[in-house]
Amino acid sequence: MEHDDPAQHAWQASPLAIVTLEGRGHVRSCNPACERMFGRSEGELRDRPLVGLAHPLDRGALRQMIAEALAGRVPGRQEIRFERPHCEPIVTGFSIAPTRSDEDGAVCVLRDLSAEKVYRPQLLHAERMASIGTVASVVAHELNNALAGALGCLQLLPRPTEPGAQELLDSLGSELRRAAEIVRELKGYARAEEGMSERIELPALVERLERLRRYQGATGSVVPLRVELDEGLPVLLGNANQLLQALLNLVRNAEQATAGLPQERRVIDLRVAKTGEVVLLEIIDRGPGVPAQLRSRLFEPFYSTKPTGEGTGLGLTVVQAVAAGHGGRVEVDDTPEGGATFRLVLPVPAQPSEGAAPRPRGTHAEHPRLRGSRILVADDEPIVRRIVERACSRQGSVVTCVDGVEPALRALREQDFELVVLDVRMPDGGGARVFRAIQDEHPHLVRRTLFMSGELSADMAQLAGQGYAGILQKPFELHELLDMLDGMLARTAPAKRA
Repeated sequence: MEHDDPAQHAWQASPLAIVTLEGRGHVRSCNPACERMFGRSEGELRDRPLVGLAHPLDRGALRQMIAEALAGRVPGRQEIRFERPHCEPIVTGFSIAPTRSDEDGAVCVLRDLSAEKVYRPQLLHAERMASIGTVASVVAHELNNALAGALGCLQLLPRPTEPGAQELLDSLGSELRRAAEIVRELKGYARAEEGMSERIELPALVERLERLRRYQGATGSVVPLRVELDEGLPVLLGNANQLLQALLNLVRNAEQATAGLPQERRVIDLRVAKTGEVVLLEIIDRGPGVPAQLRSRLFEPFYSTKPTGEGTGLGLTVVQAVAAGHGGRVEVDDTPEGGATFRLVLPVPAQPSEGAAPRPRGTHAEHPRLRGSRILVADDEPIVRRIVERACSRQGSVVTCVDGVEPALRALREQDFELVVLDVRMPDGGGARVFRAIQDEHPHLVRRTLFMSGELSADMAQLAGQGYAGILQKPFELHELLDMLDGMLARTAPAKRA
């Protein structure tokens, strides 16, 4: 086949296999990519019928495609398998078109789909896991509404006089708070905010990791984790949930690396230390280690050393992406006693105080500023409305409760309020829609608006900094609600309708 220079270069350099056929459907020529794909030289392929190279079950479809092309038509692309010497058949995306010359013939382009076929189940698995995270977040929101109602009702109950009754109520409260903490941990694990920057206390992050592993241990055995934290660890800035995900992935890999070993070797060490201007988070196992020839591929997407079905090939890719997103890196070393050390190396920020500091919890028993204050409460959960109304009424507030966005907007038009409490995830636009109306029509209430939410979502991140007083995460203690409302009145001037 004759080519001018540009065409010859494209023919030689193309990553796609290209085959030209003569009028009988026999191979006329092929490029180097085709030789590599078939494991045969151009001389071995020339003058052979292309149909004869196909998998027996795909020859009929290929014969039909070639016939259409030789008749001057362009059939649609199909998946065609081809036989190779001493190898598994190769799956290709096969396209064919008639030649634009006086000679009868056709040009075929073949794209190797074998890797895609292998990775497709892993991609589907990754998508399913992402869907599970989304579902978990929604379920957590609904559970938090239920827990908020139960915990609020418990706190509103009068103290019983029967001996032992208060102890039972205290125990019930403790269990509800424990359930709320479990939901909060799982919800945080399911979240995946991009670009979020918050203060990360490393001891607290490790505690979250240990709690999640305890939940895992309730449904199956886990390898013991020994934790060693340096004193005076610095505060990092970044996304705590992403770092938690990275640590969980590394710990999970370490667990799998020690499977089948004697019990005394089935232990994982987590060491956190500051060295110079970086923090080191090391996960150390006593498994077989990582061969040097595999280390360059460990972080490739979908590359896995585990048996088929036991890994997505994405775990270490996620770890590397999280480290890079925090300005750091991942290192892999052998351990002297056998096994592997995976090390997250993260820079210490120059000004950690720039992160979002936790909101301090108030401890006021009485809230005299709330006496006589007019409060609008909008939430589509009846039990949440009831406990907020009861708690505020006990302080002498006059509370108006509504169950949605439209009733809230109507109440704002018809009545004067000094405080507004909004649920974020109501239908018809939620609390964000009501807050926009407050910004436009009732600016005197902007800094006297409190959001309640069972989920700190991206919507809340977009609203952040727009002037509202704060977010009360469900489930909450009633004193937190009252402290925040009292604080709004203390910090802002008397409300006046614009």
